[in-house]
Amino acid sequence: MGTGLNHLHTNLAHLLVLCTLINLVLAVAGAGKKPSLAAIMLKTHKFGVMMLGRLIYVAGLGLAMVAGHSFAQPWILAGLLLWGAVEVAGKRLVVAELAGAPDGSANGARLLVGALIQSVIIVSVYALMQMKPGF
Repeated sequence: MGTGLNHLHTNLAHLLVLCTLINLVLAVAGAGKKPSLAAIMLKTHKFGVMMLGRLIYVAGLGLAMVAGHSFAQPWILAGLLLWGAVEVAGKRLVVAELAGAPDGSANGARLLVGALIQSVIIVSVYALMQMKPGF
């Protein structure tokens, strides 16, 4: 069971990093000003980043229980706390800007900042989980 959870957690993490980079490219391409790109980014953000990230954390916590890791491990706690910042950036910056894109009220700067914050945090958490430092 541990091997299956490990593969699930790891492979979904690869997919999460890919979706995050796709969102960053869409934000740079002007998803805040173009309704067609905004619709694509809204779907990749909702399903490819937010829902997938939450699923990864469920699989990761299950893997930690099966493998016998304590939830008080610094790299597990850091990952959980950093995911909170991804959630806030997603709600306050990305989704708020994408909601204003169809009527032209979005300027795109906050969208780019939100996508960049999410990308940096997700890649950092990905690297942290690969290294599993002892601090």
